[in-house]
Amino acid sequence: MASFPQQERRAIYNYDVRGDEELSLQIGDTVHILETYEGWYRGHRLRRKSKKGIFPACYIHLKEATVEGNGHKETVIPNELPLVQEVTTTLREWASIWRDLYVGDRREMFNSVRDMIYDLIEWRSQILSGTLPQDELTELKQRVTSKIDYGNK
Repeated sequence: MASFPQQERRAIYNYDVRGDEELSLQIGDTVHILETYEGWYRGHRLRRKSKKGIFPACYIHLKEATVEGNGHKETVIPNELPLVQEVTTTLREWASIWRDLYVGDRREMFNSVRDMIYDLIEWRSQILSGTLPQDELTELKQRVTSKIDYGNK
């Protein structure tokens, strides 16, 4: 299985198609880019490789990753701390819960989840910045883990 450094390409905005040749995107979709042309990419989502199309390049965020395999067996592995990946996954899960609390008019719980989400977003940003001394990073990792455990109860 071949492995080589590359960039993970992830949608940072939803994109609704306006024509048959375009590819719709949802925030968080990972895409494989086949071609680029004047601010547009042509490619496919990794979860649905059979549908190819074009989409705006400005809707895609590039970050370092490792790609293993190729074709239908291609897997993209982000080059970031496992804790950052865990926080990202948790934020996606909690966003769905947060929306349901809003729709259900459960204000107290809504505000509590909102505060936890804001904390995780801030802490994730601090970890990704790479500017924290090792002792502060260790302490922050413990706070993040505790917050996730508390929020998942």
